[in-house]
Amino acid sequence: MNDLSTTNFAIQTENEWSFPIDTCNLYASSIHTDDTPVPESMARAIVRTDTNQVLGVHGSKYKAIKHDDVVNSVFEAVTASGISNDYNHKVNVFDNGAKMRGVIRFNDLTFEPAVGDTVMFQLTFFNSYDGSWAFQQSAEGLRLICLNGMVSQYSVAKTWQKHTANINVKASASKLQAALDGFFKTKEQYWAWQHIHVSDQMAEDFFKHKVCRINNNTSTFKWNEKRLDDLMICWHKDKQAVGTNKWALYNALTYWSSHTEDNKSPANTQRLREGIVAKAINKWNWEIA
Repeated sequence: MNDLSTTNFAIQTENEWSFPIDTCNLYASSIHTDDTPVPESMARAIVRTDTNQVLGVHGSKYKAIKHDDVVNSVFEAVTASGISNDYNHKVNVFDNGAKMRGVIRFNDLTFEPAVGDTVMFQLTFFNSYDGSWAFQQSAEGLRLICLNGMVSQYSVAKTWQKHTANINVKASASKLQAALDGFFKTKEQYWAWQHIHVSDQMAEDFFKHKVCRINNNTSTFKWNEKRLDDLMICWHKDKQAVGTNKWALYNALTYWSSHTEDNKSPANTQRLREGIVAKAINKWNWEIA
């Protein structure tokens, strides 16, 4: 599986996400009876017709949105916005094409919250045929020193929609300019975090309660020790680089969420971790640090 956070991020020419699909009827079979049609009102299958692979099974209201349509609409929005002509992109498919994840990185849309610490504007989008990922897009920063995806506590630049007859990909993509405006406003926020002290104990307590906590039905507080250890490794590394402050704590979180190459399903793990981090740094949780 390709890692979308590699330094070799050239403009992609191979169109691996563009392949034919069809919505097909299902049949139930057993050793006792002939094939029995499954009513369309109950379920239908999304089939990749060039390989005859079933990519997903859905109810009657599901409407497949083609990867091609998502990719084309996002790039049309980039062109129409006029925000930049200097960008690289990468689109990957997973699980025989059932899932798709794309990234556009804008080389000339950057700022430095600290000298030599550059953050680049990045647009990420998702789609799937197996129902695991709704159509989604988000526009945030990418910290170039360690290729952290800068997970945001704000949702203004995000789009999340189910695959239904009412989905409008182009309307979702039109949020790009507002996302760019929000991106540049985070410069002052990141700068301010560098002046908020965070001790080792504060970092550990934050991780325990906001990222590693295990819900249980007892009065005993429990947390995921492996996750806590991984986060503390990130914290110690980042505090050495940028100081014992909230900026280091934030970058420990985003490093953990962005670097998932050793997992069985890196793309899925990254999406799940980014959701955990976004929740951890919402307005009320994040003030603790």
